[in-house]
Amino acid sequence: MKPDNAVEYLSQEGWRQWHLELLQSTINRVYHRVPFYRKLMDMHNISPDDIKSLEDMKKLPFTTREHLEENYPYDLFAVPLRDIVRLHTFPGPRTPIVKGFTLRDLSAVRRLTARFLTVSGVTSEDIIQICLDPGMSVWIAELKEGAEELGASVIPPDPQSVKNRLQVMRDFRTSVLVTTPSYALYLTGIMQQEGIAPPKSLRLIVFVGEGIEDEERMRLEQVLGVSTRLGYGVTEAVGPGMGYECDEKNGYHLATDYFIPEIIDPETGEDVPPGEIGELVITTVAVKANPLIRFRTGDMTRFIPEPCPCGRTTPRISPIQAQADGRVSVRGIKISLAYIENLLEEAYGHVPEYVLCIQKKNYLERLSLWVAINEKLFEPSILGLHEVAAKFERLFAEIFGLNCRLKLVEKDHLKEVSKGKKIVYL
Repeated sequence: MKPDNAVEYLSQEGWRQWHLELLQSTINRVYHRVPFYRKLMDMHNISPDDIKSLEDMKKLPFTTREHLEENYPYDLFAVPLRDIVRLHTFPGPRTPIVKGFTLRDLSAVRRLTARFLTVSGVTSEDIIQICLDPGMSVWIAELKEGAEELGASVIPPDPQSVKNRLQVMRDFRTSVLVTTPSYALYLTGIMQQEGIAPPKSLRLIVFVGEGIEDEERMRLEQVLGVSTRLGYGVTEAVGPGMGYECDEKNGYHLATDYFIPEIIDPETGEDVPPGEIGELVITTVAVKANPLIRFRTGDMTRFIPEPCPCGRTTPRISPIQAQADGRVSVRGIKISLAYIENLLEEAYGHVPEYVLCIQKKNYLERLSLWVAINEKLFEPSILGLHEVAAKFERLFAEIFGLNCRLKLVEKDHLKEVSKGKKIVYL
């Protein structure tokens, strides 16, 4: 199956008409079917009839991840529960965040992911091996189904050793690897250390979850003899088909048949001048189960104003520069300081002073949480202290699928290392 990509070449007037019709339909639907949105719009004295142009979208209030948590589990659904055929959950600081899908939503996500893979150079003849951490399980499912939609063969991730994965790559003649840049660099380092030649069948690596520096990207392409492409997505919204590189490899084309993007100043909420960096905000207009209205992603980026030589008319954004909402991306998994503080509260009964330390070893990021010793932390025994630390580590691993070692340190040493920051790179 080959996805229909004609929509990517609409005229600007065609896009405006497309977006306005879908926006008006979406706003009308959520106002009448989702009490949260109705209450929010009523508080701002806005009704669906006030949205007469795309510019009127600016009248609508923003929504955030906190709103998604507050309306757990089903209160943001715009369809009856009987129409929901799949539910994904992922961690929030206080409650899980839920993402529902109707049959139509699932079909749309498959088409979007298939288009992303097609634009990246994947065909029905490829054998695709997915190597992602368990914390990216939602994306793993969507990538697998998008590849199958194309008719490609898929090897999903299994809890195997690196050497087993490399053997599978060689024996099954993997032609496309889907992974994070850090894991691709790690695999390359292992091959070089062990004297393993890059698989001759491997021709393309599709990166998701992270960005990569141009120098490292070029070196990896040369060492492995492959081409690479980058994809971008927001798990709460669209997933890995949300943005993707074309042959020009100059920014992400956004899947704007599915959502309307804005870039705002995170402090004022106003649009930034064209080409300047701000926070990406999206409004989904092709989602049936739980549409998002002016959702603040926390991702800092900028629109690329120049037309793309590939001819696509979809907006492009630059690689993500930073996070605006106290989150950090580790091996493609977004971790918020609010999550960490909630886990500390659960383990210790309060939130002690801490700093999240991120260290790279063989290209993979390792996490440790340094916690300042205080009188509230003391247990009757050293064993008790270790048991509480182990509880935090277990909770963290269960939620994020990553290991994070908790280390108790003197308060003065913590301040010396953190220098007033909550996240440091060692």
